[in-house]
Amino acid sequence: MRKFLGTVASVALLVTGAPAFAATFLVIDSFADQQRVQDTPTNNPNNSQVSADVLGGYRDLAVRNTSANGSAEGATELHVTGGNLKFSNVAGARGEGFLTYDGNDDATSVDTTGLGGVNFLVGTNPYLFFSEPDDVKFDNTAFFRVTAWDMFGGEAVYEETLTLGYDPRLFLSQFTTTEGFNFGSIGALQFFVSSTNLADSVDGAIAQIELRADDVAPIPLPASGLLLLGGMGGLTFLRRRKKV
Repeated sequence: MRKFLGTVASVALLVTGAPAFAATFLVIDSFADQQRVQDTPTNNPNNSQVSADVLGGYRDLAVRNTSANGSAEGATELHVTGGNLKFSNVAGARGEGFLTYDGNDDATSVDTTGLGGVNFLVGTNPYLFFSEPDDVKFDNTAFFRVTAWDMFGGEAVYEETLTLGYDPRLFLSQFTTTEGFNFGSIGALQFFVSSTNLADSVDGAIAQIELRADDVAPIPLPASGLLLLGGMGGLTFLRRRKKV
């Protein structure tokens, strides 16, 4: 992904030069419902699930501290507060975090059919969009992975090492998938970030995750609406990208 947490751009240009709008089909999470997990070297891992207005109705967070040369107090943290999801490591610390949408289940595992078959094949050239808050920037290098599972046992994965100035768009076409993977029937979605093998004291944040597409007419749908469409139509993220 060219940018994990980026400034929202509502207007794009087609290759022809004609203006077009990026339609938002689903807000996966606006991080309005608070949640917090912390982990120190003596408390691995820490996880929780909350009922929230998000994809699938529940958000799972899990965090694991992998190194703490400085203060061990709350060494690695994922914190949803003020409309942002923040990934934080205290001085000298490294760690990793999981953000998972798979319905109502155990926060320590992934129910790969928990979303029931959400349709991500919407609009023209669909992509995941990650908006960045103005006051909290991703400040160092980290590893990033997105994994999606379909209702039939298939898997799609995107991986990259994030650097400053990444692209906020992650096109579905950028995922590496198992044969026959169906983005029209998503059963679970997970985001993973790690500073373990890269840098100390990595911090960053995202303000919202959306499913968008390059369409002239925006068709906004709440998470519950897209879940319904996914259930009705379900049977019918990733190489490195250069900054533009």
